[in-house]
Amino acid sequence: MSASDRSRVLVTRAEPGATRSCAALAERGFDAINAATAVLKAHEVALNLKGVSLIAVTSPFGASCLATATSERRLPVIAVGDVTASRLREAGFEKVNSASGDARDLLAMIRERAPEGEVLHVRGVDQTGDLSAELNARGIRARSEILYAAEPVSALPGAVWASLAAGATVLIHSAKGAERFNDLANAADQVEALLAARIVAISTAAAEPLKSLGVARLKIARRPDEDALFDALENRPSARA
Repeated sequence: MSASDRSRVLVTRAEPGATRSCAALAERGFDAINAATAVLKAHEVALNLKGVSLIAVTSPFGASCLATATSERRLPVIAVGDVTASRLREAGFEKVNSASGDARDLLAMIRERAPEGEVLHVRGVDQTGDLSAELNARGIRARSEILYAAEPVSALPGAVWASLAAGATVLIHSAKGAERFNDLANAADQVEALLAARIVAISTAAAEPLKSLGVARLKIARRPDEDALFDALENRPSARA
């Protein structure tokens, strides 16, 4: 495997995030290849915020969709992570806090706030987990609103599979992305190459679909955010095997 193969990375997250991740990786000196497994599409939704005292947002794209779906900017908003929080602030939301973690951290922060009104969770169609159900089970009134969906791609370019066979690392941002990449590899008869590939995942949950298949080399970021994911890619101390 050449040095260029070792620095080549397949970015499997959905668009428009894949393009941003490729640009960020290029700044770190990687040869990032866009292998987006889906495209996120916003729904046209007019949000009903009556009775809502807190909004929970679990992805950067969800933050962008929320900004389009309502002109309200004064309600408190809690984001799952710092990138999502930054996107909300850029859109003009005035009261933004970040759980700086994953869905469990978000749930814990909402419970600490003990909101008196209803919690609105804005989400995608196939987003993992059900935050509103978790909150309702703990006595906090909550509901969810679907603002976007991921449309899977039908196939990936041959250059993606050639890079995988040559030793490119596969970057995994979500469990759904891992599932979609595996499905695409199956369709392209590239399962053996996938099982032998180096996989770097943002979290244990994101890695699970590929881990259960028996991938040979798997590394998981110590925190569920992209900075830690890139550190894992670079074999920095913020990563774990």
